[in-house]
Amino acid sequence: MDRSSIVKVAALMVTGFGIGIDFTGALMLVPAIENSFDADITSTQWVLNIYALFFAMTMVAGGRLGDMYGHRKIMIIGLTIFLFASVMCFVAPSLDFLVGARALQGIGAGCVWPCTLAFGATKVSRPEHRALVMGLILAGVTTGNVFGPMISGLAVSFGEWRYFFLANIVFSCISMATALLLMQRETQHKQGEHIDYAGMGILSFAVLLLLYGLDVGADWGWTSVPLLLLFFVSAVLFFLFPKVEKRVVEPLLLPQMMQNKQFRITLGLNMFNVSAAFVGLLYFPQYMQKVLGWSTFESALGLAPLTLLLAVGSVVSGTLYNDFGPKRLLFWGYLIATVGAASIVVLPASFGYFQILPGMAMIGLGATLTVGPSGTAAVCAVKPERAGLVGGLSFMTHLVYGAISVACATAIMYVVSFSSLRDKLAAANISLTDADQRAINGGTLNTESAHAVLAKLNSNQVETLKSAIASAFDSGMNMAFIFSTISVSVGILLALMLDESKLHKIEE
Repeated sequence: MDRSSIVKVAALMVTGFGIGIDFTGALMLVPAIENSFDADITSTQWVLNIYALFFAMTMVAGGRLGDMYGHRKIMIIGLTIFLFASVMCFVAPSLDFLVGARALQGIGAGCVWPCTLAFGATKVSRPEHRALVMGLILAGVTTGNVFGPMISGLAVSFGEWRYFFLANIVFSCISMATALLLMQRETQHKQGEHIDYAGMGILSFAVLLLLYGLDVGADWGWTSVPLLLLFFVSAVLFFLFPKVEKRVVEPLLLPQMMQNKQFRITLGLNMFNVSAAFVGLLYFPQYMQKVLGWSTFESALGLAPLTLLLAVGSVVSGTLYNDFGPKRLLFWGYLIATVGAASIVVLPASFGYFQILPGMAMIGLGATLTVGPSGTAAVCAVKPERAGLVGGLSFMTHLVYGAISVACATAIMYVVSFSSLRDKLAAANISLTDADQRAINGGTLNTESAHAVLAKLNSNQVETLKSAIASAFDSGMNMAFIFSTISVSVGILLALMLDESKLHKIEE
């Protein structure tokens, strides 16, 4: 590549790095955000979920808009949205405001990411350099995934979790400047492109209602009429989604693709591989901070076995795919991830960090063997002209199911840990109201509500309470990983059902 192309690729890598740090780095902030806004895990999980959902639902539209109006223009618009949202995260006065800003960040990232890939594939590199350029851009993202937790750990160690979003602001400004200065304007655009706003809207509302129901279920009561109505409306919207897709000009899910059995299998393989990884990324740092008493930066280093394997996986998965084929990779990857998720449940809490270390390593290795190959297999299951659509769709499915997995796991974790905490307090003859127990459930004792509860107890009771909370958190986390184990194990069956001989040979 010439010097100009190298500079442009470096600029795209910086953009990818900024997106990468935002996803994993924000996860490390959850305990600090709980303390800052006096919230519990069922509320702070939205810091992850809302970003993943809006990123996923915007990404396909962002790619189409780039085709229609120019990738450079949509990239700059997306970076502007992301920059503004990062400032809003930095100054957020409440958790609801922060969640709204994170949703806006997801929209910005959903515009930037597909245009970054498209620009790298079509405008920066010659055909013989395309694979190298795409690999370098992905390396920028995965490097951001590794450094994101460390940046947030440093921010918290300086006494303010908001400093993390300064990194978002800095990288957004750098990316915007390089896009304006280095990326040439496009003069020709695709004509006749359509965006499935109806399908995206219905699917987004269906998922949002489901996630919200899982969030408030413990407070409203799992059999309460309002909650059941919420789930009913969500189910109706999920039912209507394929009906609407049959009527729009260019749906997210083309009916002829959904009649393709191998495509349906590969789409499922893109879903279930994220359950253990997403749940682990949320709960491993909390376990290290709330149960083991580690600092945020120490827990960021403790998370490295997972993040490093996820980063390495994006680099080597392409070579492994060609050498071993998708069926073998996906089967062993899902099997290893399933064993890893199960090991967290089986190993005793007395092992401390080593209760989760083997699981982290196996979940990371399993993701290495499944995330890239499942996306490649999905693209291979359809005609070449559908490759771009399916690539975006598979990643959208990946993120949406990841958000649903986190919400389901958190609902399970909260109920189980609350029940365990109540039983342990009763056994220790410590009497607290349900409201007091809810204030301390989840492991954080630095909120105003938790301080008010601790003030009612003597020193011996406080020590007993801390032990009970740590044990309850571990019980809840274990049950969340039982859910993840079951979810990931579905991928083993799907991998066995995959027919490699029919990939690239399907007639739509």
